[in-house]
Amino acid sequence: MIEELISKAEEHTKSEFSKIEKSVFDNSKKIIDAFHEYKISEVHFGKTTGYGYNDIGRDTIEKVFARVLGAEDAIVRNQFISGSHALNVALFAYLRPGEVMLSITGEPYDTLKEVIGITPNPSSLASFNIRYKQIDLKNDDFDYEKIKTAITVEKVKLIHIQRSRGYSLRESISISKLESVISFIKNIDKGIIILVDNCYCELVSNTEPCEVGADVCVGSLIKNLGGGIAKNGAYIAGKKDLIKLAAERLTLPGEGRDVGPSLGANEEILKGLYMAPSAVGSSLKLGVITSYIMHELGYDVTPKYDA
Repeated sequence: MIEELISKAEEHTKSEFSKIEKSVFDNSKKIIDAFHEYKISEVHFGKTTGYGYNDIGRDTIEKVFARVLGAEDAIVRNQFISGSHALNVALFAYLRPGEVMLSITGEPYDTLKEVIGITPNPSSLASFNIRYKQIDLKNDDFDYEKIKTAITVEKVKLIHIQRSRGYSLRESISISKLESVISFIKNIDKGIIILVDNCYCELVSNTEPCEVGADVCVGSLIKNLGGGIAKNGAYIAGKKDLIKLAAERLTLPGEGRDVGPSLGANEEILKGLYMAPSAVGSSLKLGVITSYIMHELGYDVTPKYDA
């Protein structure tokens, strides 16, 4: 029975598989084009220790990531422990005491609650008098009316958008929805920093957040862009001035991105990025076919196989 179901699923999901394969091709080309542009070769696999000055591999990797993510600049480091750590670095880099952070995708996932101060912690943003507000999604889309009110009645420094559902059962945020809300916000206040948590979402489509107006996006190499090869690390990509602030928060003011030894991670990061489109495509295909089979077995499945 299971073999018959799998055969039926493979037949009914052909169109979804074709979309995924097209995305894999387009994203693979994007990455290979970036490798060509920055002349990636064996020299970029080298490692540094100590302070990590003049690490040509690390510095070139950051140029490649910026191009792939459609950003002005990027910092890509194995010193980032996780995507949550990179988000922590970015939030502390951009927010100052008395300023307001607004989440427009509801409550972020668990690992950020103590970072923000939703769950009390003496090291949180809240402990530095950085205020947090949130607006829940409305029918799996942004609540435009509440967003407009929030950013017009009070100065908001940074808007946080989490694309992935995290541990909730809401829909993930598509690039088209993201583009619409960013345009809406920027038409009201161009100065707001729009930060997108892009974890789990890279290379799922052919467009990334910075290409539709996000000021900065953050993600983990343990997930999509590491291709299952990078052992750790994360990235922050976006506008040059914001990347400089993030780099100086990760290391120290005055040295910023100039320090941070790669310790042999360059080869894994480059190989992981090269394999990432295929790894993401395989994950998507498995998700599609599993969703279809479970639906056929009578389960209420989310997301649906053709979502």
